[in-house]
Amino acid sequence: MLPIGKVRSGKDWMEIFTVVVWGTVILIMFLSKLKAFQDCLIAIIIGTIMLIMNADVFFSRLRMYKVYFVIKGVLKWDLGVSFAVVLGCLILHGIWPEAYWPGVLMHLLAFGAWIGLKVQASPLLTLGLYFGGRNQMTRTQMILHLMAQVGGITLAFVGFSLWYSFKYPGEGPFHHFFGIGSACAAIAVFLLSVAMIRVQDEDKGGKEH
Repeated sequence: MLPIGKVRSGKDWMEIFTVVVWGTVILIMFLSKLKAFQDCLIAIIIGTIMLIMNADVFFSRLRMYKVYFVIKGVLKWDLGVSFAVVLGCLILHGIWPEAYWPGVLMHLLAFGAWIGLKVQASPLLTLGLYFGGRNQMTRTQMILHLMAQVGGITLAFVGFSLWYSFKYPGEGPFHHFFGIGSACAAIAVFLLSVAMIRVQDEDKGGKEH
């Protein structure tokens, strides 16, 4: 007579195997109904998530691993806030597709996140802090911040594009999101970050003297 524990263990593995098989079948059926463009979007989402989840393994082979390990918690905030800011503005864009202001709001919210939370949620903001400040961050830190932001922004844009392709097939998802207003807001964020970080550096320099 077999022990009860072994019987239960075998039954659990069989249930897991059944779920995996059916999940694979459903996934194949779902993907077969998608267009090539939608397949690419799903592949990008899965690939980005895999890179994020395996970031420790990826960076452990690079020289910048020590820097990454020290600021890993900060980078998680960058990624999360970047994703939330962009996705939130894209949702507003989905509600008001003819409006231009969600694209402007995206940059302003990213700047506000830095003012209020000290989280870098915009590549232009990070570049402004790097080029405008002295001893604010090293080149390696800048690259890591940019990579975290790009990860969050990519997930937001690609995820929204996938939803939009089902909701409004054949239409461009960012027709009014990117425009002159959005470009001006992006430039303004860069210039403001440069100006503010230089003022902070001057204040620190004055106090030291």
